Amino acid sequence: MNNVVIKPKRSETASSSPTASDLAVGEMAINLSDKAIFVKDSNGNIVQVSNYSVSDPSLVFPTGDLGSLSSGTDAFGVSLVANFDNKVTPGGQEKTEDLGALS
Repeated sequence: MNNVVIKPKRSETASSSPTASDLAVGEMAINLSDKAIFVKDSNGNIVQVSNYSVSDPSLVFPTGDLGSLSSGTDAFGVSLVANFDNKVTPGGQEKTEDLGALS
């Protein structure tokens, strides 16, 4: 089996991003210093599609059942209800707080 190495265009210069003339539509470029990925869209724009960031351990994220919001029915008689459950805890400090009820 042959090993294939894919090497997108890349830079190790902080805050450097590709220009429209650097990439073809759909082509990807990576800034290794900033840990950011860029692509060129079909309109010729350079779009940053990801950006790595180290989480701040002092951040507090609400977890658990945050309640629900019931706002009646739509024009077809379908009940409109939004649930606010945060079942995935992002990186950082986990802390549970009672945020009250929505009414």
